[in-house]
Amino acid sequence: MTDATPSSAQPAQAVLREAVHERIAELFTRDSAVFGRDLAPYRGHAQRVAALVMGQVDMRPEWVEPVAVASYYHDAAIWFEHTWDYLPGSESLAAQELSRTGHEGDAALVTAMIDEHHRVRPARNPHPLVEAMRRADATDVYRLPLPPHVSRDDYRAMLKRFPDNGMHLMLGRGFVMGLKERKRLNPMPMVKL
Repeated sequence: MTDATPSSAQPAQAVLREAVHERIAELFTRDSAVFGRDLAPYRGHAQRVAALVMGQVDMRPEWVEPVAVASYYHDAAIWFEHTWDYLPGSESLAAQELSRTGHEGDAALVTAMIDEHHRVRPARNPHPLVEAMRRADATDVYRLPLPPHVSRDDYRAMLKRFPDNGMHLMLGRGFVMGLKERKRLNPMPMVKL
């Protein structure tokens, strides 16, 4: 992913990005049994979302935990709480994780990243990570155009490292869950205008 930073900052950016991916991998290793057959598709999706977020911003050391936790937990209540109305549960799970790791101060940012990630219009929170998360998820789920500062070559390399593994089939199963759970009144409760 390209950055608008001087070339001397590139190694630091690479280190921060790798720290995010490693943190997400730790969470998936710890909770792998929760995801069942959806482990590989959701793991790839979470890692791609993180990569796309980081491709849009110049990472800072203090953003490693928020980006990792928000990317990992943004849809996680689907599996942890068995619901398609997953935003509140995902936010709660993320806040618990931040508390466990001593990052309670990041809870408002991570909650905003999760809460806004399915908004159709630009995010209502001014923090750059919130809008970056919204764009990243939309790119990965809906195959929208690449977000700013993310090249096609970087995106292809990201897909090679973190393959799709049937993510859209997984989403289809989730949509069916939503139809049953919401009795067809609102099968997409996570989508906001």
